[in-house]
Amino acid sequence: ADHNLEYAPGDVAVLYPENAPEDVDTLSVRMGWTRMMDDEYIIKPTDAGWPLSREFPPRATLRQLLTQYLDISSVPRASFFQIIRHFATDEREKEKLEEFCTPEGQDELFAYCNRPRRTITEVLSEFRSVKVPLGYLLDVFPAIRPRQFSIASSCLTCPEGIQLCVAIVRYKSILKVPRKGLCTSWLARMSIGTRLTIRLESGTMVLPSDLSRPIILIGPGTGVAPMRAIIQDRNHKGAKNNLLYFGCRSARCDFHYEKEWTELSSKGNLILRLAASRDQEEKVYVQHLIPKDAVLLWDWIVSKEGSVFISGSSGPMPKSVRKAIIQALCVGGGWEEETSANYLREMELSDRWNEECWS
Repeated sequence: ADHNLEYAPGDVAVLYPENAPEDVDTLSVRMGWTRMMDDEYIIKPTDAGWPLSREFPPRATLRQLLTQYLDISSVPRASFFQIIRHFATDEREKEKLEEFCTPEGQDELFAYCNRPRRTITEVLSEFRSVKVPLGYLLDVFPAIRPRQFSIASSCLTCPEGIQLCVAIVRYKSILKVPRKGLCTSWLARMSIGTRLTIRLESGTMVLPSDLSRPIILIGPGTGVAPMRAIIQDRNHKGAKNNLLYFGCRSARCDFHYEKEWTELSSKGNLILRLAASRDQEEKVYVQHLIPKDAVLLWDWIVSKEGSVFISGSSGPMPKSVRKAIIQALCVGGGWEEETSANYLREMELSDRWNEECWS
């Protein structure tokens, strides 16, 4: 950044990813747009009652639109097929596209498109008679969605910029075709020194103003990002009652910020619990470690009125962690399960229970 930034633990960085140049070139060749890619066009809706789905520039080249604004690598929705069927000139292709648009054809459409994660560009490469008129570009291609990432640093220790913890998305579909995440592949191909535009948004996590209050952090995988920001912030202010449950597949391969956590633990500024799920025969996750700290958790959560923060996938993890903490309070304090569950609900109402999870 050109100046010091102000942001709080739990805040979010909003990024605006771009399509890969080779993907843009592939689509332009397929559509026959190669010679007009650098021509400038006026961008405006043809009907004032149907505004654009995101703020487009008033003028842009076709290359800019396909690179910065239109998503050409996502899995197409049903509306995509409803539109492009009108542009098919081959009768068999038109018939297949129209079949995809019927209630009876939804299972086949799912099998063709969603299961193998076929992209928009790949679909257009297979239905070769489809030629999208430029006037329908913004109807056919969805807008690229901004991506949100929890900031993994504190402005007290990193005032000149922000740090992110990002897992690069790469996998193979059921057709054995390599797939990549739009935003993470964009980040991965950047060179050091690349300048980009981001937006900062306020997060939802509420830290205790009293630094003597303990905090319990549960952040498996890249969910550890906001936890790192919180720990850096509290460590800079001298708060020591910090307990982190971190989960990963292997401590050797993806123990994010291992050196940092180890150093803080050695100084007595952090209690670290590691669940490396694949490092032993029986898988161990963060929720399996929580009941082992039943006495400590009772003391920190109930006696000292600490706060709990959970971040990561919105799958079964948050519910499993909640269940484990309820169990820990039952064991550590001798409460009934209903009493423990009610206490957690009271924590939510008083901002002592914070969840930031995503799908």
